[in-house]
Amino acid sequence: MGKTLTRWVSFVFALAIFWAVTGSPALASGLQILIKNKVTIQGDNITLGDIASFAPPDDERVAQLRAIIVASAPLPGKESTLNSRFLIYRLSSVMGGDPDLRFRIPKDLLVHRAGHGISAEKMMGIFKDYIFSHSPWPRKDMEFSRVNVPHNVILPSGRITWKVKDMSDGDFVGDTCLVIFFSVDGRLYRKVPVSGRVLVSRKVITTAREVPRGRIIGRQDLVQVTRQSFALRADDFNALNQIVGKRATRTIPAGRVVTRRMIEIPPVVRKGDRVIIKAENHSFEITALGRVLGDAHAGEQVKVVNVSSGKEIFATVVGPGQVRVTF
Repeated sequence: MGKTLTRWVSFVFALAIFWAVTGSPALASGLQILIKNKVTIQGDNITLGDIASFAPPDDERVAQLRAIIVASAPLPGKESTLNSRFLIYRLSSVMGGDPDLRFRIPKDLLVHRAGHGISAEKMMGIFKDYIFSHSPWPRKDMEFSRVNVPHNVILPSGRITWKVKDMSDGDFVGDTCLVIFFSVDGRLYRKVPVSGRVLVSRKVITTAREVPRGRIIGRQDLVQVTRQSFALRADDFNALNQIVGKRATRTIPAGRVVTRRMIEIPPVVRKGDRVIIKAENHSFEITALGRVLGDAHAGEQVKVVNVSSGKEIFATVVGPGQVRVTF
């Protein structure tokens, strides 16, 4: 008897589903729910209200039924197909809970989710505008050798806004990476990395001819040129007077950009130079002739030999030809 009852209940439930799917004369009464064959939706979830029409539409149950979530929505701009077996499974609790509901379910339901495309050109424009507005370099001196962006980004429909975060060191020269944060209706939806290489035209000083090591560099040895670069160096010069009068620490080939490591301030005294030694304290001052035993700049100490006595002492370089010893 128990098995017979179970089979009977199963048969009745299956019959009810069959009527719901295929439609029957009973559709003329109760609340009719007609699921469409093809729909376009906006949100992250597929609700019964998105995919069905209701008759009569003013039935008090409609509002609650419309809010039932049937499935997750496809990605923006994509489609998915829900077959009748899946729909019956998702709606079985509703279908069996209220015998006054009359469903008509198609074999397949095609769901398309609306989306808004952000083109590669648009993202490239966002990248360049940010670089131009935040870079310390004049816009006319900047050029992009390449920009890497996704081919296309699809966002949900709605009010689209974005913010940009700088992932580089902030000088916007050479390889630069930004991240664009896209939001839809105030909700963050997508992070898109965009990168590129920025070239900056700037003035540099190069050698007009080969400059041998140890030469004091003159104006005729240098030329100012404008070059594009994707790597700024802190030791480059941009004015001739920063180099003229300095000494080359190495041989500099013609046409080479002069950097701070290539030059030095020449020493005030050189090994072998004759100098006046001033020995002084608060009571007296003595001068003597000396010979420098090494190169030194002003303010540095150097070993000096007293020509008269042959005694070696350390003295401070005061200027060309002068050193001082304080007692």
